[in-house]
Formats: sequence, C-alpha cells, structure tokens
Amino acid sequence: MTPFILICAVMLVAAIAYLAVPLVRSVPSAAKGAPAAPRSSAALVALMVVLPLAAVALYSRISNFPWDNPIIAAAVPPGHGEGAAGDMNQVTAQLEARLAANPGDVEGWQMLGRTYLVSGEPAKAAAAYQKAIDLTGGNDPALKLDLAEAFVLTEDPAVQEQARQIIDAAIEADASNAKALWYSGVMAIRAGDKETAKARWSRLLELSPPEDIRQIVVAQLAELGVEAPAMAAASPAAMGTGAASAGAAEGPSPTGRTIRIAISVDPKIAGKLQPGTPLFVAARQPGIPGPPLAAVRMSSDELPTTVVLSDANSMMEGRNLSSVDDVEVVARVAFGGTAVTATGDLIGKVGQKKGGPTDVAIVIDQVAP
Repeated sequence: MTPFILICAVMLVAAIAYLAVPLVRSVPSAAKGAPAAPRSSAALVALMVVLPLAAVALYSRISNFPWDNPIIAAAVPPGHGEGAAGDMNQVTAQLEARLAANPGDVEGWQMLGRTYLVSGEPAKAAAAYQKAIDLTGGNDPALKLDLAEAFVLTEDPAVQEQARQIIDAAIEADASNAKALWYSGVMAIRAGDKETAKARWSRLLELSPPEDIRQIVVAQLAELGVEAPAMAAASPAAMGTGAASAGAAEGPSPTGRTIRIAISVDPKIAGKLQPGTPLFVAARQPGIPGPPLAAVRMSSDELPTTVVLSDANSMMEGRNLSSVDDVEVVARVAFGGTAVTATGDLIGKVGQKKGGPTDVAIVIDQVAP
C-alpha cells in the first residue's frame, strides 16, 4: 500500500503543478499600453484546495480496497483493489454509472459536480450541480454557491449574471461566507471594479483562511495596492479557537450540536512532536469533499487537551454539524502549517453520530505517508 500511496501523492502534486503553471502566468495585453490580464487565481485555488480533498474523499468512497481491515488488505493481490479505482476518469465513470442507476441521488450529483470541477470541466460541473439543486427544490444555499463557483470558472458570459446574483445573495445572508467573498472578488476584477475586489478580499483575510490560500489572497491584494495586515495569518477567527478543558483560549460560544473531543498523543510517536506546530481539529461528513463542517486551529504545545466543536465553528453557510448525521473528527499535527495534509503529519481520528455520546476521544497515533 505504501508505494501505491506515494505514487498517488507524486501524481497528484505533478497534476497540480502542471495545471497551475499556466494559471499563474499573466496574459499579455492585446492592446498596447493596456494592463496585462489578471491571472486565473480562482481556478488555481480550486485546484490547490479541492483537488486533493476530492481525490481522497472520492477514492476512499468508491474504492473496493479493504482499507479498514489490514488482514484482508494484505491478501489483496497486485493489480486488484486500489488499482481497480484508476484515475479520475474512472472515478467519474463510476459516479456516472451510479447516477444512471439512481438519478435521484442528490449526494451523487454533488460529488459528480465536484469531480468535474477538479477535472477542469466546470460546464459539466454546473450541469451536475443544477441537477442536485432541482432534486432539492432549490432550497440548499451551499449547492447554489457550488453552482455559482462552476459558472464563474466556465467564464461563459451567458451565466455570469446568474453567478453574481447567487454570490451576492450568499454574502447578504452571511457577510463572512469565505467562498462567496473570494468569487465576488474574482468577478469584480473581471468587471474592472477594483474597489469591490479590495473590500471582498480584505474581508476574506480577516477570516484567517488556511495559509496557502491566504498567500494567494495577499498576492492579489498586493497587485491592487493593498498591504495585508501582518497579523492576519495568526488570527484564528475563521477557524475558531479550541476550548481546552483547563480553560485555555476562549472561542465562540458552543451552539447547536456540540462534540467534546479529548485529544492525546500515542507515546510511540510523541517524540515526533515539535514545539509550536499547528494543530488542526476538524469535523467532516465522511466521503464529502470540500471545507470541513467545523474546525479549530491550535498549537501542539497545548497537547494533551480537550477541544469543543459546535455549530458555532461552521466554515460555510448551511453546512454545520447539525446538518448531517455522521461525522468524522480528525486531529492533525500539521508540520506543513496548512490545512492540506502533508507527509509526516501526525493524525488521529474518531467517528461520531448525531444523538450519540457528545464526549469522544482521539489518540494521535498515525503518521501521514
């Protein structure tokens, strides 16, 4: 398994690098004296954030490899199990087959839309998201925002006004909607409205996005003549602050569904800890890519600790702990310092069901390959 995972990781990095180079390259102006066209930062962010998350989530959901049973896993012969899932084209084909058999599967259409998006087919992604929206009666704001994202990335003039209306409505409903703020800025730049772009992206920085995304936003603001606040990266506002049992830093008051997580480190890997390393604690819906339902950022210096996650730690409008039945809570010591898992990160995880015990325990006992 380890060689396979390493090969997948290398292929994923290579794919992102291959697609990112033309996206970050400025396009010379066709008219003399006119400014260069802006870089495709929106697509770049989608690649950096969505592709790894979607690949892992979709593969783990669709693969027939027995991940949770090492005895059976060891018996799987080469060329079977993990090799059967294949590349993203095969994943897409499996999702399409699943939906052909069950066209009313809202979750399947959402996953297919995300797959198309990270595969560089935003028009197909928009069609899949629209199907999911139709099935839900158009009452899911998160799905509508997914549709707007796909519209923006198509750069099709015929759908940009619809995208703008969805994004504006999302911001009106929640002025801290990070996804809507980003794409509102992108659309403003395309329209030549630099002041709106400055306002949207400055607000996005105040939410302290993951460091890799923050760097892109800072770079875009710099091109607009805005200097990012030096402390923006250190503020844990957007991700919340862990509430330790000993009464450490105060975070948002718990609301709605609440999970109390006792986090410790297995003595076998405790020696790998380094002072001041970021500690991410996030709750996700199993198998669904995208931002977590709730998350906090802390420091490894606080371990062992107890963290409280609730609906107050939601990362996206309409997507919180109360909106799903099952969640997977992951605690990760991130040596790379970002929200994307890196080789060598220390990980622990636990599942929790709505209505089940609110107190759970995570032992950080794995090392990311």
